[in-house]
Amino acid sequence: MKTIKIVSAIYFVSVLFFWSCTKPTPNTDYMSAANCTVLIDSLNTYTHSVKAIFNSHCAYSPCHDANTAKKKVILDSYAGSVAAVNKFPTKFLCSIHQDAGTVAMPKGAPKLADSLILKIDCWVKNGMQE
Repeated sequence: MKTIKIVSAIYFVSVLFFWSCTKPTPNTDYMSAANCTVLIDSLNTYTHSVKAIFNSHCAYSPCHDANTAKKKVILDSYAGSVAAVNKFPTKFLCSIHQDAGTVAMPKGAPKLADSLILKIDCWVKNGMQE
């Protein structure tokens, strides 16, 4: 009986720990917080700015290219990028901002410069224009 209680307690603590590590905790409303007035909307499109960021930092093998995409997050095309944001709207931006409780992206690399993150935030905020 005592063994069952100990095993149950360990299981309960493990579940709480796992759950707390997968739930984004900080500000997840990056679109509202993004100051997009510093960018020219017509130039902050997938083709003009976001594609270069994704190609340089995300959309290569074995990460987020069409052939080896992790979790089916494909960032080497406009359609794939929009689908990724729509599939994981909160986690997508939280990962780029490297929030606690998410897998920091780019994985195994330094955090993107704030100016690049702002371009991605504003691209999403302004409707993910191609």
